[in-house]
Amino acid sequence: METRMTPKQFAKFLKRDGHCLHCGSTGEDLIPHHRMNRGQGGKNGVAGSSANIIVMCSAFNGLMESDAASAEQARANGWKLASWQKPAEVPVYDAYLAAWFILDTNIGRNATEVLI
Repeated sequence: METRMTPKQFAKFLKRDGHCLHCGSTGEDLIPHHRMNRGQGGKNGVAGSSANIIVMCSAFNGLMESDAASAEQARANGWKLASWQKPAEVPVYDAYLAAWFILDTNIGRNATEVLI
């Protein structure tokens, strides 16, 4: 049985991220996105960690799942992870702020540099 995130829980992630990491939207279209699919790490495992959840607009969230180019962009920006990756170790790119962050397991984030 899948447990949905409550509005109170989502508010914590919205406070951390502030907007969609892809487009900067702050509207009603924002949803929690699991960087690693929930089926890859279990509800209470790595996939359930706060480092695995980011705020995205529903439009781009759908594109990450249905469009190969968007999925590739999501992987390059740390928004979509493979089962072997650890969310707390893979930085995420905030395209709106043009900055990289490491997410922690306490719903926090710390700026970092990524060498390309």
